[in-house]
Amino acid sequence: MDSSSDFEQVVNKLINADTPPIGGGVDQSQIPPLNSEILLTDNGKEIFNRRYRRKDPDGNYTESIQETYMRIAQAIAAGEESVDANQYYTNVFFNLLTQLKFIPNAPTWTGAGTPLGQLAACFVLPIEDDMGRVADGIFTTLRNAALIQQTGGGNGFSFSRLRPQGDVVSKSMGKATGPVGFLEVFDAAFEEIAQGGIRRGANMAVLRVDHPDILRFIRCKTKEGKVRNFNISVAVTDEFMQAVANDEEYSLINPRDKQVWQTIPARTIFEQIVDNAWRNGEPGLLFIDEANRYNPVPDQYELEATNPCGEQWLGPYENCCLGHINLVQHITNREVDWQALAQTVHHSVRFLDDVVTVNGYVPEVPQLQEAAAYNRRIGLGFTGLADTFYILGVRYGDEQSAEIAAQITEFMRYHAILASINLAKERTPFPGISESIYNPDNFSWETPRPLLPYALDIGRPTLDWQQTKELLRQFGIRNSAQMTIAPTGSTSTVLGVEGYGCEPVFALAYERNVYQAAGEKEKMTLTYTSPLFTKALGQTGLDEIQQRSVIDEIKQSGTCQYTKLLPPEVRDKFVVAQDIAPAEHVLMQSSIQAFIDNSISKTCNFPQTATSKDIEAVYFQAWEQKCRGITVYRTGSRQEIVLETAATKKQAQADEISTSYVVRPREKYLDGITQKVATPMGNMYLTVNTTEAGDFHEVFINLGKAGSDVRADTEALGRLISLIFRLGAANSNQRMQAIIHELDGISSGMVTGFNGERVLSIPDAIAKGLKRVVNPELFDQQTVLNLFADDHDQSPNPSLPQGQAEMCPICGNFSVMQIEGCKKCSVQVGGCGEYSAC
Repeated sequence: MDSSSDFEQVVNKLINADTPPIGGGVDQSQIPPLNSEILLTDNGKEIFNRRYRRKDPDGNYTESIQETYMRIAQAIAAGEESVDANQYYTNVFFNLLTQLKFIPNAPTWTGAGTPLGQLAACFVLPIEDDMGRVADGIFTTLRNAALIQQTGGGNGFSFSRLRPQGDVVSKSMGKATGPVGFLEVFDAAFEEIAQGGIRRGANMAVLRVDHPDILRFIRCKTKEGKVRNFNISVAVTDEFMQAVANDEEYSLINPRDKQVWQTIPARTIFEQIVDNAWRNGEPGLLFIDEANRYNPVPDQYELEATNPCGEQWLGPYENCCLGHINLVQHITNREVDWQALAQTVHHSVRFLDDVVTVNGYVPEVPQLQEAAAYNRRIGLGFTGLADTFYILGVRYGDEQSAEIAAQITEFMRYHAILASINLAKERTPFPGISESIYNPDNFSWETPRPLLPYALDIGRPTLDWQQTKELLRQFGIRNSAQMTIAPTGSTSTVLGVEGYGCEPVFALAYERNVYQAAGEKEKMTLTYTSPLFTKALGQTGLDEIQQRSVIDEIKQSGTCQYTKLLPPEVRDKFVVAQDIAPAEHVLMQSSIQAFIDNSISKTCNFPQTATSKDIEAVYFQAWEQKCRGITVYRTGSRQEIVLETAATKKQAQADEISTSYVVRPREKYLDGITQKVATPMGNMYLTVNTTEAGDFHEVFINLGKAGSDVRADTEALGRLISLIFRLGAANSNQRMQAIIHELDGISSGMVTGFNGERVLSIPDAIAKGLKRVVNPELFDQQTVLNLFADDHDQSPNPSLPQGQAEMCPICGNFSVMQIEGCKKCSVQVGGCGEYSAC
């Protein structure tokens, strides 16, 4: 564009003339031709086929990729108010999707144009302190949640209204179960529900920090795998954070009668939150006072809970239909194409408002449709921010990148509001506007402001916020909330972008684990190498051998920061999550949050060496910089992960010994050593932890694949040995000697090793490993675990005699037999039947 005034003319045309004449017919020349080319990467196509295309009961596709796109476009355009507009926007939406400029959330793909008809990803359901006699009672809500999950939606709940455990139940004179007890009931129920034939339901449990059961809630997921169908978050208040900062006492309030139940140091609670987040990333923190400061409908309700990923604060029964603009498709010649981005925002807002209209919700829970229609929330966001920085030559995480992200987000918010005003002019404002900050008789909406003053000129057109405020007063707005930044995992993969949502790129080379869908046997693993990095690498002048060496190196670590062959300017630009300081993660989140009227899904990544103090620091930074929630993740603190590099995958093979080993409660209390021990069934990882006094405390043993028989047996042995030590610290060395004596020399049908290194069985291997712990002089460089050694830890033992069962590399069971001249996994002996060496 030649000037900002020219651009304003284009925007005015978008606002005032984008909709074809309603009821008057549309000239065929106005209808855009359908995009004929759909450019999906191989991995994008895999996800698209697996998640979005319709199949018959036998798994055969019943529609082409083009037909899938058309099904969505036609179903959403049905929300238009005339046949002519329907025809027009069918083509507009089809092109928007197939040109990879915008993508809605997964339930829209699976539900639009189908008998299911439920298009929302997430809901928040209220829970009152009643078993079910009232509309929002505990088991009434559980019933509603189950129905939602069957349609493909997730749920958020606040358990804060439930009386604490042990409180008196007046009618029965019994004792109350408390929030955690009912949380476990909900979790058990959701374990049995397959979500919409796609995956198990995602859920969020929230508890206010002033609830008497808060400590029990914080610890409810200490053991990985417990309460596995929920994320958990603590809703912290400004008063609480201030009490922590001042080392003050904090009152816990019984919600039943609002009486003080207990008073304890605020830091006691805070340290428990920090400690458990250090262990496994949970609970998250939700800054509930900040969220309610930006509640668009404060006269209707106070916000209490979020959706499963925390980016959507919602009122009772509300949902939010989410959609994401692909920023990469709006970059031309290393500059943002502002006109194209504005047009995409306007079309996307209309798309999402139509989703609110055509959504089938859950007929058995009519409150869902009523709540959606009353406030008409939408959640437009973006993905590919990190890719955009790669293209623009900006380092993710520094102040320059934070400002660029803020300027882009502000531009999108500006046009999202204009688009929603235009829809209000055309279709009327949302019905609940009189109880909102947009009420023209009590107007309290404020113009958003950046976290830090802008210093960069990136060619962005002028935004007239004052005019926008006047338009809001005059015409109202169609959608009470407009923008959200969601995690966009699978949807980003379909779009072919590397940086999900507002996250940095996870790694320059990694594997994505696409977890089990209903009716499928196991996860699918997709391999990625950054195409933007590969392109930049080809422009460095390195020869083919050097380039291959660089790629091999980043496939191991995921980062290029230690690759000496690369020029410094390449290393500086191509940073990944592990290269970004936690404070930079928070700065990026808070800079974007300034222009998001709902919230953001963003993870603050920490290295495995991070301490509790590091996590505490970013919690306070997030609170002070006006974030509405924060999630942290310390590398290696969870067994089940979606993205992993070669190094973290090798680390995970050892870390699967036990989550309790990987994430010690406090590093200063326990010390330990991990070793790799050969067994007849493959390499075993043996960890022995000791107390500060040097007493043996616990043993963890990892052998075989998760879910296999051998994994269960070895884990059981480790737990029993640990139990022996935990009976008391006294005489722990004598107990160790007794354990070794009992296990040493036990033989089995399989043997490995030679002469003095001969191992007769798994118990014999454990004894040999424990001997090395008692006698450190027996260690050598080969027995101490090398996490990055290029070996094949789970390969079948080549020394096994012919006819002996070997470990299956797919299912991990000892079910590989010589069958018809070929080694195969046999279902007759408990295997998967999929592996074949031929």
